[in-house]
Amino acid sequence: MRCGILRPPLRGVPGERQPGSRHALFTLSCINALNFADRYVPASVKPQIEKDLGLSDWESAMPAMAMTAVFTAASLVFGLLADRECVDRRLLLASGIGFWSLATALGGFAQDLTQLVLFRSLVGVGEASFATVASPMIADFYPGPQRNRAFTIFSMSAPVGAALGFGVGSMLGQNLGWRTAFFACGFPGILVATSVLFLNDPPMGVNDELEDPMNLDEESSDDEDSEESQPVRRDCAFLREGWVLLSNPFFLSATLGSVAISFAVGGLTEWYPTFLYRYSDLSQAMSGMVLSGSCVISGFGGTVLGGKVADSAARRCSMGSSAYFLVPACFMMPGAVLIAVAVNYLETWSLVVCLIFGQTFFFAYQAPIAALSMSVIPVHSRARGSSLQILLGHVLGDVISPPIIGHISDVANLQLGLQVTWVAVLVAGLSWFVGYCCLGRPPMVVVPKQPKDSGTIRFILQRGMSSVCGCQSDTGSQSSEGHN
Repeated sequence: MRCGILRPPLRGVPGERQPGSRHALFTLSCINALNFADRYVPASVKPQIEKDLGLSDWESAMPAMAMTAVFTAASLVFGLLADRECVDRRLLLASGIGFWSLATALGGFAQDLTQLVLFRSLVGVGEASFATVASPMIADFYPGPQRNRAFTIFSMSAPVGAALGFGVGSMLGQNLGWRTAFFACGFPGILVATSVLFLNDPPMGVNDELEDPMNLDEESSDDEDSEESQPVRRDCAFLREGWVLLSNPFFLSATLGSVAISFAVGGLTEWYPTFLYRYSDLSQAMSGMVLSGSCVISGFGGTVLGGKVADSAARRCSMGSSAYFLVPACFMMPGAVLIAVAVNYLETWSLVVCLIFGQTFFFAYQAPIAALSMSVIPVHSRARGSSLQILLGHVLGDVISPPIIGHISDVANLQLGLQVTWVAVLVAGLSWFVGYCCLGRPPMVVVPKQPKDSGTIRFILQRGMSSVCGCQSDTGSQSSEGHN
């Protein structure tokens, strides 16, 4: 359903970058950075929160668990709304961004554990709308062969946001108190929420009209016809479609690895700042700055490295699109070893070096797995596919890992609790390696390397140009280049 107040969507040539792709990718990436900053602020000031509110390690993990649990449930609702086009996607994004930002700021007023859990739960509602809508929207802006590049840019905003959350949060927390950190990271999002209303919203599936991954579009349409003829089964529609999506072996393998990664990420981001504070010579502010710097360096490096290597391997090697499984799997193995060293070897600067290199390999999975996941499922199931991955990733991943580690910390120590994180990274790599060895090539379009291919970052930012004002589309700019 389109909103009459918003600008009508501009439709480009099917199979090409759609008008407004550059503006949308930049805007969504910046907002994704704020999303991760809001998410990681509590972890950066956890020692102060525990001291001020009188919480144990187990209790201090409850707000994060509540947020991800609510996030998981809300993502199902927003995925359904987006796929069925009940609400304009731009409205879903704007309302979600404003809501989670306000809830983050309100967390600074919490006086006890109950209030903090409540406000962090509300953050999960807002973040769910963004998480389920942003990836399918990017997939509509970019055709299949360019999605890995686009998701590389989008994924790079995650470590930037994490760096902001850890760095700004810890510095403000140490100097002005943990409540100020919540205020500073929450209110800016309220101001930028309206920016998504000025984006173009391309027609759903405009770049997939000629693609039919696994012939699931017909199955989806058959399901819809059966739903119309049998209304009594509508309540189970999501469960049936979830089963169909998980019956897709490519999507299943990608999702299992993502669940394991989510478990590791949830534990590390929630507890590693506290681990540095307790087990190293670093102060709270310095621990946050170390994590902030490592997130930027390894996040940029790992995301670009993974996306670039996966694209190059898919184009130049006989494995083709199977590279989107093999490349992340290979990067997880050394990543797990280095993270294991980072939680066991307590010499400060050796620990920091292992952390940076471990995160670099760790972040390499993001773009290839995101591109693969969005490309092997039907167009009108992408938001629900994204929400299904979110559901499983949180229920079996970062909802349970922080309290598990917190409980182990209360019973034994935090260092022992963090051992589960590097094991989870190994499981993720194993899942994707099994997908490479046991499955055929994923049904993704792979275009051979072009002579004028200028690389991931420059390609998206320079050649992916278009204006949402409607003055010039991406296709038009390409045509003018050809004439020149």
